[in-house]
Amino acid sequence: MSKLKIFVVSAAIVFVELTISSASADDLPQSIIAITSNQRPFQPADWNNTSPSENNSEITLLSLDAVQSIQEQLSEGLPNDESLARALVQQKIAELGRSKLEDELRAAYLPLGTMMAYDLDRYPVIIFDKQAVIYGMTDLSLAINRYRQWLKDKKGGGN
Repeated sequence: MSKLKIFVVSAAIVFVELTISSASADDLPQSIIAITSNQRPFQPADWNNTSPSENNSEITLLSLDAVQSIQEQLSEGLPNDESLARALVQQKIAELGRSKLEDELRAAYLPLGTMMAYDLDRYPVIIFDKQAVIYGMTDLSLAINRYRQWLKDKKGGGN
């Protein structure tokens, strides 16, 4: 099986404009997967300069802190006695519902699984159209503009 090629788009350019500049729908990414932690939250994309028909991007925000949050929820208020703690955790799982907990855990591990699938080694990271990656940016509008400039340069239309 061939390995997916991912292009790393440099995040070194600083943008003055904080909104997504006007463009055709062809220039906007179809899918965006953004992975980070609570310490470096993403700023949402500003779609003010795009029409609703152009804004068809599917944006998925994933937090690497989700597993820790579930662990904290289950371990909150546990006694030091191991057998009592185990019984209390089982009670919490029963109250929450085992299938709901499994769904939450599956969703919580999605960021890590996604990073492993794309062979990514740091965050924050934004994946555009499953082909290009920007590391280190948390402002989605700036990252989208950088991705669009990269596409324009790649097609030979850079300025």
